Amino acid sequence: MRVRRVLALGITALLVGGACGGSTPAASSPTVAASVAPTPSPTPIKIKSSYGNITPANLAPFMAKELGLFEKRGLDVELNLIDGGAPSAAALVSGQTQIGNFGGTEAMSGFVGGSDMQVVALFVPVTPWQLLAKSEYKSPADLKGKTVGVATTGGSAYVAAVESLKRLGLDPAKDVTIQSFGSVANLSAGMLGGAAYAGPGHPPDTVKLLAAGFKVIYDLAAEKIAATDNCTVVLKSWAEKNPAAVQSYVDAEIEAIGIAKKDKAKTIPILAKLLKLDTSKPDDAAALSQAYDFYVGTIFPSYPHPTVATFNSTRDVLVATNAKVKDLDVTKVIEDKYVADAEKRGVGR
Repeated sequence: MRVRRVLALGITALLVGGACGGSTPAASSPTVAASVAPTPSPTPIKIKSSYGNITPANLAPFMAKELGLFEKRGLDVELNLIDGGAPSAAALVSGQTQIGNFGGTEAMSGFVGGSDMQVVALFVPVTPWQLLAKSEYKSPADLKGKTVGVATTGGSAYVAAVESLKRLGLDPAKDVTIQSFGSVANLSAGMLGGAAYAGPGHPPDTVKLLAAGFKVIYDLAAEKIAATDNCTVVLKSWAEKNPAAVQSYVDAEIEAIGIAKKDKAKTIPILAKLLKLDTSKPDDAAALSQAYDFYVGTIFPSYPHPTVATFNSTRDVLVATNAKVKDLDVTKVIEDKYVADAEKRGVGR
């Protein structure tokens, strides 16, 4: 009797367990699957960005995009060429872009013009420019009455031309005619086409200019003169709302330059794409190698801190074309915390 009662209770327990969905392999599968389900990836932050000229100075954002370094940090960056610093600055102010890479002179002019532009990185802190003139040039007096070309009035090439002319003992406002060609590419084409007797240049453009008979008459690059030729620029109001996005963008640029400094072979094809050159052509290959050695080897810092001294120096030259910057407190235009944070974390090492 006792045995029957125990057996009956056992069978009842089994039936109740089955009716209640007791532990079976089939029933446990959803629970196991749910516990290992992957966490959805956050939606990438969309950013429209620009670079202002076809020049090696813009390698940082271009290489970061080519190597997927923005995507690695959760950014969906649409990077486009807007030829010329002034148009790039205008696009930033109008909201067409959220981040731009162009000169610090345009950023300062934009700030005193009423925008809240803020420089968060400076990739060309010393001038890369040389002033070149036609082959018949013999002395500074030969420049008097001649046309000196620049990319844009008030831009980096303009600052370089003015500084070079002054160091040659000339008055830029009286002794020459300074003509803007709109972009670095147009400036080189204008010089080669005879529209300008002289003008500033840097690799790889100087390769063609020298081959065409131009000569270097003043080498600012050799003197390591302070410059703000290529910066990463945002609107302060946007950066304050999107600090993580700005940090990620700057991190990606710094990592790109770190890779470039370590790997010339990987960098050259990307530089060729940026400059629209063909590595299979001997002349282009030589120009690319020279541009890499010059910019990556001697110009780009590992950590592109925007400094007060550098911006003060450029501001003082800019006064000639924009009197409003004379009393500008440059600390209002620059913000170093993003680069400082990247360096602290060892980004790009």
